[in-house]
Amino acid sequence: MLKSRPRKRPDWAYMMKELETGKKLKHVTCNDRSAPIIERVSKVTADPAGKAHFVFESEKSNMHNVLLKQIQSGVRLKSVKTNDRSRPMLEGLRKFRRQLTIEEQMQKATDTAPVDEVVADEMDDIDAVRDDLQSTKQMLALELRNKEALERDNKRLQARILNLESEAERLKMQQNVQEYKKQDEKLAESLKKEAEQARKDAEKLEKDFATVAEERDKTRLELDEMKRMYAALEKRMKAEYYWDWEHAEAEPIVEFPKSPDGTWYRVSGMALAGCPSAKDVAKIASQKSIDKGEKSPSESEEEEISSDEEEEDDDPEAVAERRLAREVKLLTTKIRNFKDKAVNAKKERYALKEQIKQHQKLLKEEKKKFKSLQKEVDKMAKLMADTDEEEEDEDDDEEEDETESEDDSESEESEEEESESDDEDDELEDRKRKLEVIAKKNEGRVASLKKGNYLFKAQVDRLKDDLSKQREDSLSLQEDLDSVLAELG
Repeated sequence: MLKSRPRKRPDWAYMMKELETGKKLKHVTCNDRSAPIIERVSKVTADPAGKAHFVFESEKSNMHNVLLKQIQSGVRLKSVKTNDRSRPMLEGLRKFRRQLTIEEQMQKATDTAPVDEVVADEMDDIDAVRDDLQSTKQMLALELRNKEALERDNKRLQARILNLESEAERLKMQQNVQEYKKQDEKLAESLKKEAEQARKDAEKLEKDFATVAEERDKTRLELDEMKRMYAALEKRMKAEYYWDWEHAEAEPIVEFPKSPDGTWYRVSGMALAGCPSAKDVAKIASQKSIDKGEKSPSESEEEEISSDEEEEDDDPEAVAERRLAREVKLLTTKIRNFKDKAVNAKKERYALKEQIKQHQKLLKEEKKKFKSLQKEVDKMAKLMADTDEEEEDEDDDEEEDETESEDDSESEESEEEESESDDEDDELEDRKRKLEVIAKKNEGRVASLKKGNYLFKAQVDRLKDDLSKQREDSLSLQEDLDSVLAELG
């Protein structure tokens, strides 16, 4: 018990936390003597025959405790005659006789009563006994009616208790189902977020891959251009080395550039015969790879100057032939890049088709589960079996049509690839025209593949939405069925 009233209302959560942690409460005195823990008390025996144990006040063998133990153990008490003079039960009596006092009884004993009066008293005694019996009978009937009414009340209360227990069980089950549903919804939301993040990462990786492929193509073309320039300069160096000194002029004309930067570049970047050193070639290639294909104005001017010099030195036919060869080479690399992109798109399409098949399979299973639950709820097994057979036939037809269309598209692509073979023995003009047509076809094919992949992605998203919706419907129907079964059972 608390010694005084607390100043403020206690916080029950904080008190329970203190109790769980085992903190000792303040201002509490306990006078409880029920089942104490006695470890350091000397043991005393109540009776010599029993075992040694601590003796409480209620265990001492006095008359009062012995009588209480007999009452608790159910000892049959002896019959006791009482001299009760409380108000009697007089229901059912027709004749009331006043009870005599002690003085009247003594006076009656002293007086001598006649024989007629004695006979009358005996008759009165018979009437009294009959009246007592009748009153006793009425009291017993009243007691029986009370007992029957009590039994009826007990049965009604017992039924009420059973109904309340079943209602409590149903509420508990409903609460558990709602908790499970909330957990499933949270899990579904997290999975949707993860799938969306994975899709974004995949799109980002695809874009990065495309940019890297384009940069690779540019660097490859630049490397080929550098090799061609190096070969031309080496050829020029050899031509200058085998110079005809007899027909050489006495004093060569030296032309100085307008800016000093060009002079230093000529001196450091070119050898005596005009050939660049390995260090200069590596410097130019690294600078081009860092700039990612973006040429500075000075480099573009140098390339234009070198190309103009080549065109001036060589014949126009040879220049045109080299230009055609360069364009043919560019077209072949472009076609090869398109083919690589088409292969990647086909792989992506195959993965998307596998996802569609898996989702269709899961959706079919969920629909079967939903239909089985609907059969149990509606009790219409025959009608639902007929509808199931019809729907299964329709699904099989759709799958066959899809596989046929896929086989046709693959066969058409293989035929186009066979027809797109490049013959190197043809002339450069014919090869250029053929390669341009092939490049356009490959570009259109890649675009159609990407478009088809977008459609497949949309189909995958739609199947995911249908699957989640079907699962929610199955879960709600299962909850309704469980609640109905709980109410019936």
